[in-house]
Amino acid sequence: MKTRGDAFSGQFTTPPCPDHGTALRLMGAGTGSRLYCNATFDGWLCFDYTPAGSNVYQPCPVNMHPGFLDDAFAVKQCMPDGRWYRHPYTQKIWTDYRPCSSLGNKYSVIMMYISGYSLSIVLLLVSICIFNLFRHLKCNRVTLHQHLFVSYILTGLFWIIYYTQVSMQTDVVQNNPTWCRVLHVVTQYITLCNYCWMLCEGFYLHTIIVLTFTKEKMLLWICFIFGWGFPLIPTLIYAGLRSMDASDNTQCWLHNSNLVRVIMVPVIVSLLINVVFLANILRILFSKLRAFNTNETHQNRRAVRAILILIPLLGIQYLALLVRPDTSPQALYIFDMVSALLVSYQVSSKFISLCLL
Repeated sequence: MKTRGDAFSGQFTTPPCPDHGTALRLMGAGTGSRLYCNATFDGWLCFDYTPAGSNVYQPCPVNMHPGFLDDAFAVKQCMPDGRWYRHPYTQKIWTDYRPCSSLGNKYSVIMMYISGYSLSIVLLLVSICIFNLFRHLKCNRVTLHQHLFVSYILTGLFWIIYYTQVSMQTDVVQNNPTWCRVLHVVTQYITLCNYCWMLCEGFYLHTIIVLTFTKEKMLLWICFIFGWGFPLIPTLIYAGLRSMDASDNTQCWLHNSNLVRVIMVPVIVSLLINVVFLANILRILFSKLRAFNTNETHQNRRAVRAILILIPLLGIQYLALLVRPDTSPQALYIFDMVSALLVSYQVSSKFISLCLL
């Protein structure tokens, strides 16, 4: 789960190099009394005195942002009046880091997400129709699957809207309207609901296997409350903290923020708990298979089938995406494409495993 976005500029307040502000400076003899913009630090790079009406270029700070290109340059504009260019929307001194970002790579990753989510939504709608058309499929376990599928549909739908209406719209990101931040928060909530419903799947399956006489209706109600209710708590905390932080409350919240940990911690915890559930479920399954005295090949086939169904159902494959590379833009691009493939297209594997295996 994915907050997904690129930082094109960084404006911070604690410079590690001299910052002489933005006042006018008139250089003395030897420079022809020419007007200059003062030396400044923007949070990532230092910029020396620059003649008025000219641009200054600095190599992109790849050590600060691993997604930046190492052969590109950031641009800072010194205006004719001897003051640094200010962004028209934020009115803050601004450095243009857009050349540092590979926009082609960014859009190809976004299109991978959109295509995967679109296919997933179609397959999930087909699955829900199948579940509702055949009466003999109606049971508590299928009800749980339907809620998981609805959470997947909503997650895909909101991410598609967010990508097309915010991430790919530069003017919207610059204007930073309230609706784009609200959309960001709702998208994070729905995404967290999706992970919680994966945990509900693991909890429900583990409970009915370990505790044979458990009341399934009670388990369903616990899952309903947890799956749709619990995500409200970290989402509201995240939204409240980020809206109060002036440095984070910009660019439709596309850029990375440490506050996203409020969302990520429940996601990681839910996946780790599902790993424990999976291990115990497989242990019980293997012991039961051996007790039936069937041939080893048949046992192995059923075990592999169970693993193929349970891993995507419980979202275990997402653990492979927790460590993000910081070596080069190329490695980061490959990681982003693999992430997009696993995240958006993995619902197709769920459809195949649940409906066909």
